[in-house]
Amino acid sequence: MHKLDIELAEKILALYKRKKVRGRRQIKMRMWRKYKVRMSLGTVHRYMSVLGIKSIQRKKRHKNVPLEKSLNVLHNVLKGNFKASYPNQKWVTDITYMKCKDGNLYLSCIKDLYDNSIIAYHISNKNNLDLVIETFNKAFIENNPEELAGLIVHSDRGSQYTSKLYDELLRFYNFNPSYSAPGSPTQNAPIESFYSTFKQECFKIIKSKIQYLVKQEVDSFMYDYNYERPQYNKKELTPIEFRCQFSL
Repeated sequence: MHKLDIELAEKILALYKRKKVRGRRQIKMRMWRKYKVRMSLGTVHRYMSVLGIKSIQRKKRHKNVPLEKSLNVLHNVLKGNFKASYPNQKWVTDITYMKCKDGNLYLSCIKDLYDNSIIAYHISNKNNLDLVIETFNKAFIENNPEELAGLIVHSDRGSQYTSKLYDELLRFYNFNPSYSAPGSPTQNAPIESFYSTFKQECFKIIKSKIQYLVKQEVDSFMYDYNYERPQYNKKELTPIEFRCQFSL
């Protein structure tokens, strides 16, 4: 299996959380008993590694230990160079929030600097590490992560992006992490610019800011942005049209 399967990951997490099943053999057996899903020990181990599921001795599944305190490797690899020569060379990512009448929603996006397309996005009621991991899982559905070695992924220094699990996820696939300096939003300007466009052209004009309606509008905006909204600096093509030209 080359791609992460969100449904399988959710089933494994459900077993882990509800039954406190920690070992890969237990998960392998229970995946068959409960869901009739056959998995090898190697595949189970891979999912456990990416999801951060450890042995029973570890009390917390996610422990966001800042890398500044452990590895001190938060370099800005992009250094303001937001031009990409081919798809999946440079990704930028960040989180924004949407204030709704029935509680805040948080939107996580990954943007490809080659064509400005939104590779993946995810909406959650919580601004946590799961929000970020789920966004990357969605990105892997369309892009085989094993073929993206060397990809630069740039973010700010929020706790989600400086967690050990996030660092392990990127390094598992040989991605190259890059970070903005503290208090320097211009160093992640492309994703900040996208969120500005999103707020102006989508969120601010939603009349009834109820969560389920907001989610529908976000889905509609994302499709329009990728497939129907031409961009001047991309030969007046939509992001997906510009992306498709690369292989021509």
